[in-house]
Amino acid sequence: MKLDFTMGLRAKELLDGLPVFIAVAEARSFTRAARRLGMSPSAASQAVRALEDRVGTQLLMRSTRSISLTQAGAAYLDRVAPAFDTIEDATREVMGRASRPSGPLRITMPRAAFDGVVTPVLASFRAAFPEVELEIEVESRLVDIVEQGFDAGLRYGTLLAKDVTAFEVFSASESVLVASPSYLSGRDPVAQPMDLLNHAAIVCRNRTTGLVSPWILSCGSETCRIDPGAPTVVGDLVTLVDLARDGHGLALAPIQCVARDLSQGRLARVLSRWSSPLEPLFVYYPTPRGQTSALRAFVDHLRAR
Repeated sequence: MKLDFTMGLRAKELLDGLPVFIAVAEARSFTRAARRLGMSPSAASQAVRALEDRVGTQLLMRSTRSISLTQAGAAYLDRVAPAFDTIEDATREVMGRASRPSGPLRITMPRAAFDGVVTPVLASFRAAFPEVELEIEVESRLVDIVEQGFDAGLRYGTLLAKDVTAFEVFSASESVLVASPSYLSGRDPVAQPMDLLNHAAIVCRNRTTGLVSPWILSCGSETCRIDPGAPTVVGDLVTLVDLARDGHGLALAPIQCVARDLSQGRLARVLSRWSSPLEPLFVYYPTPRGQTSALRAFVDHLRAR
């Protein structure tokens, strides 16, 4: 074991300021990092400045509007962040806490992922890991998980920030057209996609783009675009499914969100051979930070469903 520390620095001096530097580098803000660490922004700034003095180089570029890593700072973060995670894990293990996942776990996800993937396993996860303090925020737009203080996010597709690690937890699925039996009763049948234009439609506005997307339907090698005329526009999937269930028209919704209503007869498929593909569901988290034991347990639980 090597005990002669670099340049005569004592062990305490080597570690002083490291948690603050890592938090500031991830949040790109002294204010957000200080809030997360429970200290003042000025104290966080002083801790990083002292660390820079000890290592003999500037680690952060500071301006009135932003914080960024210098080349030396980026290289340093790549080495010390995983090492500090190892130190934290080892400490928890010695304290008897690492044997079972515990602590806070904040995750952001869209409604389709919450309804169709997370909700069915939520009770069993809570029963298996009662020490995990799970906080879920359902949000349709893509959020900066570091800036907003999330440990991870769930999103469909791979359009994610460059500084995150992502992997698939749920394979590709589909959105389907549905309506209530009461709405369909006595109305013109829907035999082909163009018949949809003769029916009331309920659509969801994309909160990121502000646009109402057309229905892009596929059946084998055929693809059809339908722009519903004068639809009822809502802002979330819950309202969309509620209105469809109450007989206000046709809706295109992820199969995960309407599976129970379909099985219990509250909704019925329309044009059952046609659907709209959904991309695979990915979990993503900040690359420098890595996975916590709570996040690993959550992901493993999703994959085992």
